[in-house]
Amino acid sequence: MSPAAATAAARRPAGATAARLAVLAAATFVYVTFEVFPVGLIRDIARDLDVSEGRVGLLISGYAVVAAVVTVPAVALASRMSRGTALAASLVVLFAAEVLAAASTGFAMMAVSRVAAALTHGVLWSLVAPAAAAMVPRGQVGSATAAVFGGASLAAIVGSPGTTLVGGLIGWRATALLLAAATAAVTCALVWAVRPGAAAAVPEDTARAGAGGDARGQVDWPAVLRLCGTAVALVTAHFLSYTYFAVIVADAAGGGAGPVTALLAAFGVAGAVGTYLIGRHGDRAPQRAAAVTMAAFTAGVALLALAFAPVPPAARLAAAAVAVAVWGGAFAAAGPVFQTGVMRLAAGDADRASSVYVTGFQVGIAGGSALGAALLGGPTALLPAVSAVLAAAVLAVVLLRRPIPSARLT
Repeated sequence: MSPAAATAAARRPAGATAARLAVLAAATFVYVTFEVFPVGLIRDIARDLDVSEGRVGLLISGYAVVAAVVTVPAVALASRMSRGTALAASLVVLFAAEVLAAASTGFAMMAVSRVAAALTHGVLWSLVAPAAAAMVPRGQVGSATAAVFGGASLAAIVGSPGTTLVGGLIGWRATALLLAAATAAVTCALVWAVRPGAAAAVPEDTARAGAGGDARGQVDWPAVLRLCGTAVALVTAHFLSYTYFAVIVADAAGGGAGPVTALLAAFGVAGAVGTYLIGRHGDRAPQRAAAVTMAAFTAGVALLALAFAPVPPAARLAAAAVAVAVWGGAFAAAGPVFQTGVMRLAAGDADRASSVYVTGFQVGIAGGSALGAALLGGPTALLPAVSAVLAAAVLAVVLLRRPIPSARLT
């Protein structure tokens, strides 16, 4: 294809490509919203199911354990069907899980609903970024990945605080049914977005970036595993505190559900900003973007620990708000940094490498949530303090070992 023809082909489907990326982002939105569904409603769910808050928190770590165990074999099984079919199937399972959650009569039934969603969680997250990469030119893979991960940021802006707010008005069960309705709509849109020929106008070299085939031997597996290990440590640091966000904010800032909902929204808005910035700069300077992202994450959770200092409540609330914003923006940016890095290292075997990354991500969620549950019996400030220590270690690895591949590998 000549340069002029490639340019013309890229311009013609621009609007349709943006729409397809938006649908993929919507898929990540509904999945993340259900994944962290207990975070803002942890006390309501615990009271309704007559269990402790720590046990409800384990619904998140248990979800992650299941996803970690089944992701690699599930993605291998999904490789026998088209990527679009596998993505749609994962959303159908999510819909069923949300309906089951709404109908839960006890903790065991709620746990089953979480397990059901976790079974296909890794399929969606392993395939959605390669699917987005196959829709754009190779030089825009990082931007496309950030756009799809924007759905996760939107879940933090609208999904998590929205379910917290709506759950307080109509109950968490009815809120789960509303989420199921949204998932059904996204599933229908996804069938259109990933139909055969959806990325037909993308140059051939781009299509290979998200497919298997002859490029499998090009995967630098030691580098992929090093990068995944770094991601596991950061995700552990994050979910150690984020799983118990409502408890941390309520104890640090005081008040009832109001500060929790407001700061969850602030976390999400900051995440959208972080996703936007990493989309603009991540392709050009991935190493620097990674270092800035990890430094900001460390600063955010460290400041959150300081919000427990014996100062007036207004000062604690202000410190918590700034901390949550910095933390939220940095964590949202970290996802595209790691995912794009994995795809660069994986060359043409992005699906399989992404399944390893997603498995590691779930290990981090499970480890962080479980560690947070163990620390919850002590001073609440200990949670963000330990998160800050782990994040500082990740920052040191990023600066000294430089596990993020350079942009030229694309």
